[in-house]
Formats: sequence, structure tokens, C-alpha cells
Amino acid sequence: MDKQLYERKRFKPSDYTVFLLIAAIFLLLTFTSDTFLTYNNLYSLLYGVSIQFFAVIGFTFLLILGEIDLAVGSMYGLSGTMAGVLMVLGKWNFLPSVLLTLVLCTAFGAGVGLLVTKLRLNSMMVTLGTMSLLKGLTAVLFNMMTANIYGEAYRNFAKFRIMGINWTILAMVLIVLVFEVLLQKAPSFKQLYYVGHNEETAKLYGIKTNKLKVLSFAACALTAALGGIIATSRITHSDILTGSGLEFSLITACVVGGASLAGGRGGMLKSAAGMLFIALLTNGMIIYRIEPNLQQVVIGIILVIAVSIDVWINKYKYKPFKLLRR
Repeated sequence: MDKQLYERKRFKPSDYTVFLLIAAIFLLLTFTSDTFLTYNNLYSLLYGVSIQFFAVIGFTFLLILGEIDLAVGSMYGLSGTMAGVLMVLGKWNFLPSVLLTLVLCTAFGAGVGLLVTKLRLNSMMVTLGTMSLLKGLTAVLFNMMTANIYGEAYRNFAKFRIMGINWTILAMVLIVLVFEVLLQKAPSFKQLYYVGHNEETAKLYGIKTNKLKVLSFAACALTAALGGIIATSRITHSDILTGSGLEFSLITACVVGGASLAGGRGGMLKSAAGMLFIALLTNGMIIYRIEPNLQQVVIGIILVIAVSIDVWINKYKYKPFKLLRR
């Protein structure tokens, strides 16, 4: 086995930083608050994370590749309203409305991927533009849906339970387990890391880098759209603020979880753990009645620190490695 690949897989205490942070804040809130360690609070927190988690699935794939989608929050907000328009104004049933919405959003994501790969454009700049585009489209659709409460089928989508547990929580656990194994063991998924580390070398070994990127952008749009539909179902109506700022929360969660903006690092388990950390931190600030604006300051500081550490690691650590022959 290649020496550098072996070193990358060795036990490193830094790989478990996010779990130590979760344990620390959990213990702090447990011993300093009477309302934190209650079933209702913890379940509500986990339920909220499980809905936003859908948006981080494809987003994690992109970060591993060294790409980014700043429009993920806008897609999250658009999808729920789009499905609602099809149901209320188009008189479609719930399932066809959701399926068409997911297909359209996935196609849009694939289109963004094609722009990035075929025209060799910077994904940050492209998705910054599509973020504005999607926000504008959401506002247009939202104005068409003013004061509309969605039908029972839509409202019950997020509330469906299996053995007393919301299906999104169970799905999150299953998805984390499946994709974590695939990212570590499946050759097709391990290629994401190879491309993220060195795209040119990956091409020499026959990896279809452009295809991987297009599929990952499509997956990011698909999972964000699904999460947005579930989030809209939870509140039973469209909200123009749904998904607002989500992209920065996802970046913070993934980078705190060990992903790199330069690519080549990250995992589904750590992305989920990063989201749980952000949710615990936000929950604690709400318990201590810290005003929302100050909460954003705290999250922003954490993002700056996490990105600074990521830049330092990429600058000073020896990261190139040779690909194993398949």
C-alpha cells in the first residue's frame, strides 16, 4: 500500500475533534441548564437536524471533490414552494408534484455541473449566481402562494412515524451508515477523494472527473430539494426564509467535521456530526436567550476559525499521494 495513503488512514486524534466538541457542549448544557436534557428538547433538536441533513449529503460529495455549491440553501427553499405551487395552483396530487420538483431540481444541478466542467468555470462564482437566480424564482412562486396552507398529504409527509420515531431520523441514521461505508470501501465513491486530492493525476488513472462532478452537483441539488420539501411539510406552508443562510451552516458543519474546502477530505458521518454540533450550539444559545443576531456572530466566528485551520492544514501538511492501481 502506498505510504501516503497509509498515513492518511492512520489514527489521528484530530480526526475526532468534532465528536469531542459535541461531548463537551453536551456536558456543559447538561450541567448548566434544567431544560436541555429533556426528551422533548433533544428529540426536537435531532428531528431538526435530520431534515437539514438531507441537504448536506450531496454537499459533502462536492466538498470532497474540491467543489462547492453556494446555491444549496436557495434550492432548499425553492423546492418546497415549487411542489406547493404544483399542488395548489396546478391541482396535482402530492406524489407527482414532489417527483416533478425533484426531477427539475436535479436537472438544474446537473446543468450547473456542466457549466463548471465544460466551461471550466469556478464553482463558487457559478453557484453564487445561481443562488441569486433561485432566490428570485422562489420569491415569484411565493407571491403566488400567499396565505395558502398545503393539503393533508403534504403536511403529513414530514410527520410520518415508524415505531413512534419520525422517518427522517431513521433515514438519517441509515444514510450515514450506508454512505460512510461506500465512501470508505466502494471504488467508485473513493474516486471522489482521488479527484479532490489531485484531479490531473486522477485523470491519468482513467477516472472520469467531469462525470463525477456533474453527478455530484446533481446529487447536491436533489438532496437539497428533498430536504426543502420535508422542511416545508413540517411548517405546513411556504416560507420565504426557508433555507436562508443554510449554505453557510453546511460549510461550517462540514469543515468543523473535518472536510476541506480544497478537497480530498470529508465523510458523511463527520458531516452529520458537524451539523449536530451546530444544532447543539444553537440550542444552547436559545436556552441562554442569546439574541439571534449574536447567534449568527458566534456561528460566523466558528466558520472563520474552522476555515483558517483548514487553510493552515492544506498549506503546511504534506498531502500529495499516489493513487493505487485498480
